[in-house]
Amino acid sequence: MKIALISDIHSNLFYLNRVLDEIEKEKVDEIYCLGDLVGYYDKPDEVIKLIKKKGIKCIKGNHDKYLLGELTYEEKKEEIYKIKLQRELLSNESLYFLRTLKDEIIIEVNNKKIYMTHSLPNDPETYLYNLQGIDLNFIRDFDYYFFGHTHIPMLTYHYGICFLNPGSVGQPRDYTTYSTYGIVNFEKGEIKLKQVKQDVEAYVQQIKGYCDERLIEILIRRGFKDE
Repeated sequence: MKIALISDIHSNLFYLNRVLDEIEKEKVDEIYCLGDLVGYYDKPDEVIKLIKKKGIKCIKGNHDKYLLGELTYEEKKEEIYKIKLQRELLSNESLYFLRTLKDEIIIEVNNKKIYMTHSLPNDPETYLYNLQGIDLNFIRDFDYYFFGHTHIPMLTYHYGICFLNPGSVGQPRDYTTYSTYGIVNFEKGEIKLKQVKQDVEAYVQQIKGYCDERLIEILIRRGFKDE
């Protein structure tokens, strides 16, 4: 079995289309999205419709939960998050799709157990930049731990477990202008992180007037503080 892992699309249909074009060349069996389909950018409904069309298996991220009212956020962040606006932009079908998503996915492939969530189990908001926050008693039964949220790709092995964060499709925060995704080939035991070049200037022109300037600065790589 060969899978692709994506995360943190954040309503960026422009970038998502390019990433899916690249993933199609990989001939994977399944695509998994590790949360945050919505928030920030301009096409939340179109992103969800494309996710559904492609049969991508998803979990909820913190921004998905903000939109659904399952988590609260500071009101001052609304101008960046665009959560209230995006609630109005989503069709009933897209809202229903978000509501049906789970907080985690657990699968078994070739006698290997895989755990997927947005960040930490039952905690999609804490940033897992290192593995200090991991509960060893929880993860000891898994061979792979896949997560997102930081928007920074990571591939490391610890405690005999493979930890993979595929980075972000829609809002890279690793001081590049490249979207990233992961490929896991369980048959061959191969794991790769891949970059996708994006036409940042074209997308910036598309979203001017919709997005807060800080969101544009992130895309053209001026850095990012946790927001």
